Amino acid sequence: MQKILSPLKNVPHFIVWCIFFAAILGLSMLTSFFPIWANVPLNVVVPVLILIFMKMVFFEKLKLSTLVILRAAIVPAVFLFVYAGVAAEWFVYVVLFFLAINILEATFTDLKHKCYFNFVSGLVLAVTVLCLIPQVRWISVMPFDKEAFAFTYEVGNQAVIGTVCWWIAYTIWNWIFVTDEFSSSIAYLHVGILLAPIAAVLLMMIPELQPYNFIVPAGLWLVFRANSLTVGGIFQITCKDFFEKKFHVPAFDRFVKWTKTRNVQIVLMIINLALLAVPAYYSISALIR
Repeated sequence: MQKILSPLKNVPHFIVWCIFFAAILGLSMLTSFFPIWANVPLNVVVPVLILIFMKMVFFEKLKLSTLVILRAAIVPAVFLFVYAGVAAEWFVYVVLFFLAINILEATFTDLKHKCYFNFVSGLVLAVTVLCLIPQVRWISVMPFDKEAFAFTYEVGNQAVIGTVCWWIAYTIWNWIFVTDEFSSSIAYLHVGILLAPIAAVLLMMIPELQPYNFIVPAGLWLVFRANSLTVGGIFQITCKDFFEKKFHVPAFDRFVKWTKTRNVQIVLMIINLALLAVPAYYSISALIR
């Protein structure tokens, strides 16, 4: 891997970051909309080989294993839906279940590291996954290609606000977790991993990318997040030594240390709890009605 990345040795770190960000963004969108021929080799076969042959820290192994199970679960969902006409709604609930599991894995790691404020945010985040359970449907960017689609859900206008608030809270929480678990160099990489699903949703809102005028639901973020985290995890594990050196930026390192201070962590926890109150409010209101 070092030989492959050697041409980037003297390239400015931000340019290298942009290259990997574009790769994560592109591959996550590709694997999201092609759950068989793109997802299986890239997000199932490659991670399994990495788990077998590469050394990694325990959390990386745990996270990658969970993601592989999720990315493999879409295969029977696709075949059942396309070839047997079995409703696909169950897979979205599988995604939400694994999302909660992934959050709890990181949350209890925060507790182990005595990151109590982010631990509180993580627990509330895991519970409010229930607020994301809405009506489910398939969407497709290529209606004439039955293998080009993604499981997602559509929500009403009010629920969109709650869903977007949940994205933001998740992004803040995950950023703090990453800075506690890994070096500032890896945290730099994760800025791209966290931005990729948001950027993908924004790209899908461009009219020219909607030739069939379908509505991009807020829930599409979940699909992109699952795939971008898998792709980003593959890059992190296989290129870790390169990232540790290339992305060690003193100014960014100082910024990371500032975000880890007690007062900043308290403020971010309060912001997260306020954000998560929005989807909780809409969900409770819907139950009351």
